[in-house]
Amino acid sequence: MDIKEVIERGYCIGCGVCRAVDQNIGVNLNSFGEYIADLKNSSFDKIAEASNVCPFADNQNETEISDEIFSEQSQHEAIGRYLGLFAGYSIDDRSVGSSGGIITYIINELFETRKIDYAILVRSHVADNIRNIDFSFDVISSKLDVRSGSTSFYYPVTYSKVLEFIARNPGRYAMTGIPCFHKAIRLLKKQNPLYRDRIKYQLGLVCGQLKSALYFEYLLRRAEVPTGKVESACFRRKDSNGRADEYFFETVVRDTNEKKHIYRVSNRKIGLNWGMGLFKPKACDYCDDVFAETADIAVMDGWLPQFINDGRGTSLMVIRDKYLYDMMIDGNNKGRLYLQSIAVEEIVKSQQGGLNHRRKGLAYRLYMTKEPTPSKRIKPSSDFPLLFKVEQILRVILRNASRRAMVSQSKLGSGLFIFNLIMLPLFVTYRFLHQIRRLVKSTL
Repeated sequence: MDIKEVIERGYCIGCGVCRAVDQNIGVNLNSFGEYIADLKNSSFDKIAEASNVCPFADNQNETEISDEIFSEQSQHEAIGRYLGLFAGYSIDDRSVGSSGGIITYIINELFETRKIDYAILVRSHVADNIRNIDFSFDVISSKLDVRSGSTSFYYPVTYSKVLEFIARNPGRYAMTGIPCFHKAIRLLKKQNPLYRDRIKYQLGLVCGQLKSALYFEYLLRRAEVPTGKVESACFRRKDSNGRADEYFFETVVRDTNEKKHIYRVSNRKIGLNWGMGLFKPKACDYCDDVFAETADIAVMDGWLPQFINDGRGTSLMVIRDKYLYDMMIDGNNKGRLYLQSIAVEEIVKSQQGGLNHRRKGLAYRLYMTKEPTPSKRIKPSSDFPLLFKVEQILRVILRNASRRAMVSQSKLGSGLFIFNLIMLPLFVTYRFLHQIRRLVKSTL
């Protein structure tokens, strides 16, 4: 499968790395609020080159890439290569991060020790759209700007513009991103020495799924934000007095008199099970990398029993780069970080839901998908219980239906009446299925 077929069959994730190969390739939002590459102005030779950096085309897989880079390190089937495994948080940055503030701490330290000249992370921007705001990768050049991108953004993003900046501006860069984006960057670095020399650190975020722009609009309507401009939005506002997995979507709106209004809705009240996969790109259902296996570090929420009741947040880390490992140990010794070693089994346990979906679930999706699919390390299989198979089929239906339902809702007015009308039967079916699965498990 080359990049052309990846796009035609709906597996493009919109990372934009192909545009670093050929500036004639466009990367634009489609009608479902997802970034998709456009090859119509590209040449046959350039399409072949772009296929070599596409994370869903047939090229090297994550294991092969990480084996080349981290060959001296321990290896685990689920998490890939690793040098150190930790749980912890940054003393100064914990309050502003989604979990323990570890990515913020690392970028600050890389600036402080002059290991980088620039960092690339997601920030909000004023935009010429109906809500007056969007979220995209941005280039920062000092510690002062780090905290503006220190939280999670459940919104589509692309590297296309920041890779242009890297090409034009010599320097040393650190890049944040989700697993498939890091794979694409590794492939680009193999192909082009300019990016290999300039991108020094790849900071990975463990990913359950990307979301389309429709998810942001859904959250705004779920929080009962009036139609119109939004000044700011935070997808994960922490409640330090609650549990680590209890947080808020929060947005700020100013009315015509410049009075500020804050709207909030808790993740518990949003009414969606994350596993449903609503507003998720198709590509996410054909990814088997949970732990950003090609990145220098993978950071995730510490949603384990020993950390879950601390609403201030705790991060889990899979560290692969030696310099980053030494940096974290030094930070702990100096009292700037709190770190504790953690067993690989605990790291796996923290992401068991994602692993089930991207390993067992993927095996069944590959089996039941009749069209060509991206090559995966997971082999197709139908050797699963009936209820598990039904759940996987229902998740695919939910993913597709949610995209169409929100597009219809956006065309037919404010609120969520149309969306809920279309989706309610599926929600009821999904929850009923989960109740049956719990009953079956309790009787075993």
